[in-house]
Amino acid sequence: MADHQKMSVAVINESTVKEFVQDSRAFEKCVDEQFKLFDSKGEGAISRADIGRGYGKLLALEYEKQSEEEINCLYDSIFERFDEEKNGTLNREQFKRFMEEMMLAMGQSFGDVPIQVALEHGSMLMKAVEHELSRGRG
Repeated sequence: MADHQKMSVAVINESTVKEFVQDSRAFEKCVDEQFKLFDSKGEGAISRADIGRGYGKLLALEYEKQSEEEINCLYDSIFERFDEEKNGTLNREQFKRFMEEMMLAMGQSFGDVPIQVALEHGSMLMKAVEHELSRGRG
C-alpha cells in the first residue's frame, strides 16, 4: 500500500536551495531530522535498505517510477561516492555530504527562473522553500 504524504505547490529556484544549504544552522538541523528518520534503530548509520525505504520522500522525487535496475544503480552510485569505509552504511557526516551534493545539484537543475513544483511536506526541498519563506524572500 502506497504511503501518500500531503503535498503542496511551491515556487523554487536555485537560490532557494543554495541559500538553505549555506545556512549551516538550518541545514544541519534538517539533516539531523532526516538522519534520525532513516536511522530508525538508532545505530548511528544508514544502510542501503534504510535509504531504500525513504529516498523518494527525502527529496520529493518520483523515483518509484524508475525500474528496479535504475534504482539499484542509483543506490550503488550513492554508496560508491559517500561510503568512505566501504562498509555498506553512511554515517551522519557522510549522509550530510550526500544531502548537500544532491540538494545543490537539484538546485542547479532548477536554474535562476522560479518554477512551480509539487513537494511533499517534510521533504528537503520543502524545507528549503520554508526556510526562504521564513526569511521573508518568498
